[in-house]
Parts: sequence; structure tokens; C-alpha cells
Amino acid sequence: MKDVFYTEGAEELKAARIWIANFSLPRTGARLAASKRKQVALAAYVEKKQAKMRTASEAAQPKAGSDDDDTAMQAEEMVVEGEDEVDEEHTVFMDKAGRYRAMELGSSQIGDVRPISGANFSPDGQCLATCSWSGIAKVWTVPDCIEKFQLLGHSERLTDVKFSPGFKTGMLGQTNDGKTVGVATASADMRVKLWSANDMSDLHTLEGHTARLARIDFHPSGRFLGTASFDRTWRLWDLETQKALLVQEGHARAVYNIRFQRDGALAASTGLDAVCRVWDLRTGRSVITLQGHVKQVLGMDFCPSGVRLATGSDDNTVRVWDLRRRKALTVLPAHPSLVSSVKYSSCGDFLFTASYDRTVKVWNMLNNTCITTLAGHDEKVMCVDVSPEDTTVITTSYDRTFKLWTPGSY
Repeated sequence: MKDVFYTEGAEELKAARIWIANFSLPRTGARLAASKRKQVALAAYVEKKQAKMRTASEAAQPKAGSDDDDTAMQAEEMVVEGEDEVDEEHTVFMDKAGRYRAMELGSSQIGDVRPISGANFSPDGQCLATCSWSGIAKVWTVPDCIEKFQLLGHSERLTDVKFSPGFKTGMLGQTNDGKTVGVATASADMRVKLWSANDMSDLHTLEGHTARLARIDFHPSGRFLGTASFDRTWRLWDLETQKALLVQEGHARAVYNIRFQRDGALAASTGLDAVCRVWDLRTGRSVITLQGHVKQVLGMDFCPSGVRLATGSDDNTVRVWDLRRRKALTVLPAHPSLVSSVKYSSCGDFLFTASYDRTVKVWNMLNNTCITTLAGHDEKVMCVDVSPEDTTVITTSYDRTFKLWTPGSY
């Protein structure tokens, strides 16, 4: 028999869990309803297609006393109700696959004097932020890559940078209210800094970790921030009070990555112990432990569907996990070297994987095949991100450059 131990939390944490539940439940309900409608429509589409094929096959066989030409014409005029929507979705997928297959380098920029460790597109796709081992983060315009801001304040190398979900490029230049967070940066100096959405000034500093930070992520609500650290914990911060609501243990070694599911109900953490844990933010439980990688897990991303999770590891593989079945759906022998970063497209049908082999690969997740390889960096690729509309991909590298890739014509 296994005993379950609970650590008493503060009232602020209880209130936050209730708030997260109220935030996530409607989003989960809407996602499940949309998924169910899609499944019903697809099942009906397949059934009617099969019925149409059977009828056409029967009509193609001549019958005594019938007019063959009239029968064939009637078979050709048969239509399947509701097939337009499914056909359109398939057309969009095939168009994206073709454009990704023809993806080309749109821009290459020297971003700093030291390796660029992270990058992130703004929610509207009009800006991007990069961070470097020099301790400097920068905000750039897209697609012309003009530097707009430098974020100075950390004393050690930066490990990650993220835009807040509520950030809009139109906020830049407006009167600074001193409250709206636009960007967060994490550093090896064990601190997180929050930067204003209006003028990118230093708003707050989050301190509490006892070892260097790795990756960070905003909760979809924008109210909370998750931070992963080499002190073997990840923390959940309330950005309204700038306090750590939760100091979560559970990994035997350093925690490297933290990601939130789009509904906002779940968080996933990965570490150098080769384990990925999924946490229910509403209860605090570790609900799923995903084991299978044989080396440290560095890259991670939730699929937009909410039921799958991709992880990239130092064992050179990418695993795609089904959170309902609690097991790996597929194992991709993705690269001949460490997989540093993974990122889903907004539709979830494509996955981008970055590696220390100096390349990024694009995967068709419907059949788990690599459709193209983005090669151009001179050193290991440290991060990959995709713009919200899937129109641009950014890769950052140890060679001090970042590159923008755009889907080509085919």
C-alpha cells in the first residue's frame, strides 16, 4: 500500500487552484465539444463515402432493361452531405504540408555576441524576443528583424524568454501603467524579471530559486508563470502579487522545462532525471509519470488538442505521449544528436524538432514522417518556435544567429 502525503498550502494557493479550475473548465468543455463534433462529422463523412462508392460500383454494372448511360450519370451526380467541411480541412492540411516541404530561409540575423539560448513569438506574431548567454534579451520586429528594445538587468546568462499571452504589439509606446507584464526572462542568476508591455522597462524581479533557472512558461490566463530550476523544483508564481504560490518537488535531478496545457488545467515538467511529470493544477497531484527516455529530457510541448505531449531528449529521440492512455504513441529517431527543443504547429498536425546536429526537422504527425530538414546554422540549434499563424519559424543557435524560415510555394 502506498501512502499519499500532502503538504499544507497557503490560502493563496487554494484560491489560485479554484481560480484555475474556473478558468480551465469552460475551455476544456469547448475543446471536447469541438473534438466530438469533428469526430462525428468525420465518421459520417467516411460512412457516406463508402456508401457512395458501393452505390457507384453497383450502378456501374449493367442491368437487364436499364439504360447504362442514365445510370452512370445518376451515380456521378450523387453527393455526400457534409463532405465539403472535411474536404476543406484536408485541403488546408495538404497545402500546409506542401508549403512546409518547400520551406525556405527568409532571414538570418546576428542576434548577439554570445549563443542565443531562446526565442519566442508574440501572441499576434508581429514581434519576437530572443535571449542570449550575454545576459541580454532583445525584442525584434517581424519579418524585417529590426531591433526595438534591449532588456538589461540580469547578471548571468539568460536561459529563456517568453511573451505574456495578453501582450499585443499595439501596447508598445502607450502610457506605462506599471502593471501590464509583456515579457518574462529567466537567467542563471536564479532570478526571473518581468518587463512592461508598454516600454519594456523592468517591472518586477521574482526571486526564490536556489539554483540557476532553465525554461519558463506563462499560464494561458497570463496571470501565472511557471519556472523550472536546477534546484530540482518548479515554481508557480502569481504575477499579481509577485509571490511564489507553489514550490513543487518531484524530480530526482534538475528540472529543465515547464509547459502549460492550453486549457490551463495541466502543467508538465521535465528534468535531467529522464522523467516527464504531468500535474493537475487544480488539485496539486502528479497525475501522470511518463518514463521511457534513457537520458535527460530537454524539449517539450503540449499538442493543441490537449491530449498529446511531445518530448525531446538527449537520447536523440522524440516521444509523442497519449495522456489518456498514459503511454508513448510513437518514438521518433529524430536526430543523430541531442534534441534541444520541440514545438507543435497551431493545428497540431506538424511538429518541429531542433537538435545539436545543427538542423531542425519538420514532421507530419499524421504518419510520423519527416517532410523537410532546415539546415543553415553553423553550430547546434538551441531553440525553435512557430508563429501563431504558422507563417514563420524561428531557430536560434550557438553560432550567435537566429534565422526566420517561411513556408515556400509548391
